[in-house]
Amino acid sequence: MNNTNNYQKVMSIHDQVMGLLRSMQISPYPAHYKKYFDELFLQLADAELRKEQEDAEHQIMITSKDDGTKHLDIAKRSVMSFVESHADIASVAKKQQEQLDNAPISTEEEHITFIESLNSLNKDMSGELDKAQSKIIELTTDLNEAFSSLTIDPITKVGNRKGFVEDMGSVIEAGKNKNISMVLMMFDVDNFKFINDEHGYVAGDKVLYFIAQTIKSMIRDADKVYRYGGEEFAVVLTRCDVTQAFALADKIRAKIETSNLLYLGKSVHVTISAGVTIHQQADTFDGIIARAEKALYCAKKSNKNCTILFDW
Repeated sequence: MNNTNNYQKVMSIHDQVMGLLRSMQISPYPAHYKKYFDELFLQLADAELRKEQEDAEHQIMITSKDDGTKHLDIAKRSVMSFVESHADIASVAKKQQEQLDNAPISTEEEHITFIESLNSLNKDMSGELDKAQSKIIELTTDLNEAFSSLTIDPITKVGNRKGFVEDMGSVIEAGKNKNISMVLMMFDVDNFKFINDEHGYVAGDKVLYFIAQTIKSMIRDADKVYRYGGEEFAVVLTRCDVTQAFALADKIRAKIETSNLLYLGKSVHVTISAGVTIHQQADTFDGIIARAEKALYCAKKSNKNCTILFDW
């Protein structure tokens, strides 16, 4: 099977889908994109490409099942650990109650023996509580990591589209009745198909990782970068005005352009295009995304490797 040839076929369908969405001014959300991609795929895909798609979807189903199994395993271990810890603590508590029910009432020696026995049980109880707390911390960490993995892109190690949609939803909700100092920047790798064709997919993945981590290193901890899709990235900046945002976007663009990337001894020249927009009062998710994408589209049409701002 010619993977490069199939990749080119899929990218050709992708380009047609994006052109169709742009011509109809439809935002390429997953549901919209999938609808038109599926229609064109049915029309244009040959038998070899259809087989590859079936294999890919099968692998995704396996991966999804593996993720579900991992989360279910954490839940099961949480319940089992709670039951075991509860049983151990309850056992010590029962022994303490038995000691109290049979408390000595005669000699001083019996009182001393009783106190020593009770102290020993208290130590056992404290130990069981410490073990239970340690297990709770361990399972909480596992669970947090499992949930975090749902919003982290595995190639670039930054947020994925799911995380972006969730975070932007909170921002849009907060800005329904007021202006908030939020800026949305979108970056797209120029000529990424050529990089994959010339240097291979592994090199392409390394380029994406480099760009994501470069952007992350140039923004504040409170700001976030996401792999929006394919070779496109979104950045959400808070407490930032439009002048600062444009300057930062162009600084990131220039940093990528002047970076000396090497893969297997070969130089890989990379540039990016940038689109910038600012939040407006009562903005909708569709509205702010459309402005950022329009700015990015204009940057791509302006010979690429440039930054365009739309603030209206």
